[in-house]
Amino acid sequence: MRSVLTAVLILTVVLAPAGIALAGPSAHLILQSEPGDPIGGGGTFDLTYTPENSTFFAAEALLLIGPSPSALFFGLGSITPDNTSLSMFFETAGLGIPIEPGFYPDANRAFASPDHPGFSIGFRNVGCGSLTGEFTIDHLTFSAGPTIETFGVRFEQHCDGIEPALFGTFEYAASTDVRVAAPPTLALLGSALAGLLGAAAAWTRLPRR
Repeated sequence: MRSVLTAVLILTVVLAPAGIALAGPSAHLILQSEPGDPIGGGGTFDLTYTPENSTFFAAEALLLIGPSPSALFFGLGSITPDNTSLSMFFETAGLGIPIEPGFYPDANRAFASPDHPGFSIGFRNVGCGSLTGEFTIDHLTFSAGPTIETFGVRFEQHCDGIEPALFGTFEYAASTDVRVAAPPTLALLGSALAGLLGAAAAWTRLPRR
């Protein structure tokens, strides 16, 4: 009987309804800095940010035009033990339109010039006094709030009128949580086996003649 109970218990655990939860939020940054660019210092960086590996982790939608944001801010990373601090703005407030997927050429420093899109990439506590460049928003979604749910962008930034550029891509997801329920047949089988386990346990307690 003990072997039967053990088998039932194992099957109940394996086949009972279950959920799978994947972590979030997270962000992924790739930077390619040309020699002479002050932001990346000529280096290449591939970094993933999460609340667990960051001292600060912020993603905010700003400056509503009607119900829609016209600016995004990201502040991510840590100063120590490794300086991964990242500060990013992307905005279309100067254009008077909500921010949305598309190509934004002739961009200046964020909020510095009317009639231009704006952005700013600061990395490891270094930023541009002025800048020119362009960015392409590949995808952008919001939930109520508004809250940034997903964001993907490619950019080219030139600091203070110099030729060397900072190229990069950035991807953000507020949540990648996925919960998968067990198929109904397995759920029913798990419940049935749990009932069988209880009945078997009760049978072992009956008095013997």
